[in-house]
Amino acid sequence: MSLQDTPQGERIHIAFFGRRNAGKSSFFNAIAGQKLSLTSEILGTTTDPVRKSMEILPLGPVLLIDTPGFDDEGELGSMRVERTKEVLRETDIALLFLPAKDFLSARKEEQGEGLFLPEKEASYLRLFQENKIPAFLLLSQADKLSSEERGRIEEWIEDRISRKKDLPFQGIFLVSSETKEGVEAVKNAFAPLASLQEEKKRLFHGLVEPGDFVVLVTPIDESAPKGRLILPQQMAIRDILDYNGIPLVCQVEELPKTLENLGDKIKLVVTDSQAFSKVNQILPKTMPLTSFSILMARYKGFLSYALEGCAVLSTLEDGDRVYIAEGCSHHRQCGDIGTVKLPRMLEKYTGKKLQFMYSEGKGFLPEEEQKRVKIMIHCGACMLSEKEVESRYQDFLRKKIPICNYGLAMAKMTGILERSIEML
Repeated sequence: MSLQDTPQGERIHIAFFGRRNAGKSSFFNAIAGQKLSLTSEILGTTTDPVRKSMEILPLGPVLLIDTPGFDDEGELGSMRVERTKEVLRETDIALLFLPAKDFLSARKEEQGEGLFLPEKEASYLRLFQENKIPAFLLLSQADKLSSEERGRIEEWIEDRISRKKDLPFQGIFLVSSETKEGVEAVKNAFAPLASLQEEKKRLFHGLVEPGDFVVLVTPIDESAPKGRLILPQQMAIRDILDYNGIPLVCQVEELPKTLENLGDKIKLVVTDSQAFSKVNQILPKTMPLTSFSILMARYKGFLSYALEGCAVLSTLEDGDRVYIAEGCSHHRQCGDIGTVKLPRMLEKYTGKKLQFMYSEGKGFLPEEEQKRVKIMIHCGACMLSEKEVESRYQDFLRKKIPICNYGLAMAKMTGILERSIEML
């Protein structure tokens, strides 16, 4: 998988925050090297988050996100501010913009160590800290400063950097989209954060060694995308190759012939969760079996949470609300797993009449609605970053609402949960 092909969920998300006309969009365009975000002197030009995939070395593949101003006003403005706050869920690195002249004005009222930001900016700094998001302060529109004003800011920055213990930011920079000042300096400052990408575990971490045969069972039915494989299947093939393993891809109907040819040479079988029951019946009981969705739960870091949630499935009662969340948006088919197959399996398994709630893509259940849910069941989250997945799960865990995932739920209802996680 090339850097250009890297899915959004596997990229480091760098988000731009600030007031309207603070220079976010102009600097976003400067870093991207393209005019992607609209810019003007009219307040509120950016009305929705704008995303751009690119590569920034040494980080590698990144996703830049430009957000609406967090000081927007009125009914529509409040909705835009909410969109901005939602971006915090997926942010790995935050860039906080403050016009340099406004920074100088705020400094006149500085009342103590660290209190050098206007309240709006300070409130977002607190959000970054609460969510453990590394942040940079960019003092924008530096081209409008007089030499005397620039000298005062540079002296202040130098003083703060020399006293690192007092600095709540990874770095502070004077920047200008007009002159391109600070563009390369900000990119270079990301270098110490390269570990965000390097330390991430891979899909088959600890499972595959050179020469291992791994069979990937990929049903091609009415819910399969036309002419391509779904992302977890693509990721699995690539990761097995990276481990110098040998991926073999077949449909359920071809699995018996595959077993006949390879027998006990097969190290592991990974199936689409929908085919768990059929594949389980075909395979010898001693052969390791799991699903793409369960591997994704492990990869995204929420396998243990989701395993605990499995126990709740057998306790559901009539009228209980089950929230089914998908991380991507797609055209629903008659055999859609999230809205058709999974709800049907749940009602058959429990023997109860349940109420189902759904969301897809970046949409997520509002706080008040979450409180009415008995359990949340999420997809494999291949299109979401680990940061966003963790944020979604923590919303429910804080409320003591159990969580689960498609693959684990289906393994539980098929009676093969222990087998599906035995090797993980």
